[in-house]
Amino acid sequence: MISRSGVRGRRASVFAATLSPAALLAGCTRQEPGPAHATRSPAQAAWHVSTPEERASHCDAYRRHDPQHPVTIPPHRSDQTDEEFADDFYAVLEKEC
Repeated sequence: MISRSGVRGRRASVFAATLSPAALLAGCTRQEPGPAHATRSPAQAAWHVSTPEERASHCDAYRRHDPQHPVTIPPHRSDQTDEEFADDFYAVLEKEC
C-alpha cells in the first residue's frame, strides 16, 4: 500500500516535470521589451510620422522629378548632415512610393 504522502509526492513530481518544459518554452518565445521601431533610420522615422497628405505630396514630387517643385525634405533630429538625411529620405521615397 502506498501512503497518501507518497501519492502526493509522485503527483507533485509529475506536475513539476510537466510544468518545467512548458515554462522554459514560454520563456524562449517571449520577446524582450524594447523600442517598437529601434531599427528605423531618422529618414524612415520622418516618413512614418508624416501625415498621409504629406506622404502623398512627397511621392508626387519624387515621381515628377521636377526642379520647379522639388521634394520637401522634412525637418529632422539626428547626427546626420542635411545631405546625408536627404539621401536617406530619397531612399525611403524610392522604396515607399
